[in-house]
Amino acid sequence: MRNQRLGEATSEWTEDEARTALERWRQSGDTIAAYARAHGESAPRLYWWRRRLSAAGPRPEIRFAPATIIAEAARVEFRLPNGIAVEVTNASPNWTAALIAELTRAS
Repeated sequence: MRNQRLGEATSEWTEDEARTALERWRQSGDTIAAYARAHGESAPRLYWWRRRLSAAGPRPEIRFAPATIIAEAARVEFRLPNGIAVEVTNASPNWTAALIAELTRAS
């Protein structure tokens, strides 16, 4: 019989339970080891699930809005799914196109 409390060392986690535990850890701002100690979790288990889910999970999809380059000295801003924003100013159209192509290839 499975333990009902998420994180007990004797229970087996489903992917959803592991995602929930990892999200709680991320929101805490602690290291995995500190979070595990404070919450009675197993640090190796958290490390293992983090590695497994990041390797097996789908990569975030990057979508681009249609754009038209109207001037050489353009300001371009990229917002990635993880919340990171990159602003580029005074880049050549060729450089901007190369950056977009590389981001598309990497996704």
